[in-house]
Amino acid sequence: MSQDLFNKLKERARYFFEESRRDALNKAYDISLFHLEQALQLGLKAYLLKTKGTFLKLTTLINYTCNDCLKRLAKNKWYVISILTDAYIGSRYLLRNYTETEYRKSREFVRGALKCLNIIED
Repeated sequence: MSQDLFNKLKERARYFFEESRRDALNKAYDISLFHLEQALQLGLKAYLLKTKGTFLKLTTLINYTCNDCLKRLAKNKWYVISILTDAYIGSRYLLRNYTETEYRKSREFVRGALKCLNIIED
């Protein structure tokens, strides 16, 4: 495992997570959700790089982690993964507006996921 790559992925995951909050303060929920998806994806990739030596796609990443905390969270909040995947694709190719509720539920999920992966602490 490349420690430098692990650290960079972890750093970028944290950055995107915080950037999503700034976007939400400006009511740019579509971009905020995109940043949450990126935070989760990079956090998962950092975790998998450290524990497995490799990484993959959002739903595949979650299943591949063997992290019971994250799997329980994903099972209970499956609809958020759908919102985040849609936001990732939609922010690049589609015009779709999101609500503050979708943002808040997604942020809560990503915070929990990043905690499960030991990417963030609070």
